Amino acid sequence: MNQLECETCKISFKSKYNLKSHLTTNKKCLKIRGIELQSNFICKGCESSFANKANMTIHMDICAKYIIMKKEEIYIENIEKLHLDYSEKIKQQENTIKELRKMLQQHTFEYENHIKLQVRYEDLEKQHEKTITKLELKIAQCDSFIQTLAHEGSRKVTTTNNTVHNNIRNQLSSIYTVDKLEPKQIEDTMRQHYTESDFFGGQKRLAGVCVDKVIKTPDGKMMICCSDMARKKFKILDIQGNLKEDIEARLLCQKLKVPIQMITKEIYDKVIVRIEKERERLTSDDRSRREKLLDDSMRAQQVYMDNLNFDDLNYNQDFMHELCVLLNV
Repeated sequence: MNQLECETCKISFKSKYNLKSHLTTNKKCLKIRGIELQSNFICKGCESSFANKANMTIHMDICAKYIIMKKEEIYIENIEKLHLDYSEKIKQQENTIKELRKMLQQHTFEYENHIKLQVRYEDLEKQHEKTITKLELKIAQCDSFIQTLAHEGSRKVTTTNNTVHNNIRNQLSSIYTVDKLEPKQIEDTMRQHYTESDFFGGQKRLAGVCVDKVIKTPDGKMMICCSDMARKKFKILDIQGNLKEDIEARLLCQKLKVPIQMITKEIYDKVIVRIEKERERLTSDDRSRREKLLDDSMRAQQVYMDNLNFDDLNYNQDFMHELCVLLNV
């Protein structure tokens, strides 16, 4: 095999590759030939150049300057980290001190207020004791005076109550009573006299029809009357002629509920059918009339719900209020 030789160093090589590597990487040969080694692989410690990364890595493992430089970098990095940690702890401590100061100020303020309130409480307690003593004396005087008035007024109250009861009895029919009301009788009466106009009059008009056509009796009297509008108290006569109290007219409403709901639904159904028929007859151009019919339908639905719940004081109190006004004695 022919030997290849470097003309500068007179060194023999077995292959062109080895010769080429020598010519491009051997520092001594390059220096003799006056050529500088151009390399991207430079030791950061001693700034020596290398032809490849592998040679540079082998060198850096034993390069004292590089090893010292890396230790300095690690040391500086650790110092900076410690400094940041220390600064963060200082900030946390400062924030903690601020919070503690706020808490101290708040507690001081509360304590001072507590002392002021305690002093004020003691003053008020003394005034309270004095006021109680004065009131006890006045109460004793009032008790004596009330006993005198009670003795004189008891006879007047009895007379007044008897007069009121007699007046109520004169208003109520002993023949036509709430106890004798029959659902069929109420249903027939409401179907005959309760109109669509009354339906749209809401609970107020419903109460008016009930008073005029159901509660007022053929003998010129009433089945029920209101004795206390503010507390919605009513009076009725039972079958035996005893005067009884009917709070919020519950006995009456119980008799009226099913017939009124039945007749109210009949009228509502008729209104809706009439509206639907008219809507079917309208052309697409009658927009304003369609909107009017929609409003009428929604209004009828709302009135229907109100009238169905005429006896529910939590839903609407118009019926009960009107009943109290019309039947007040």
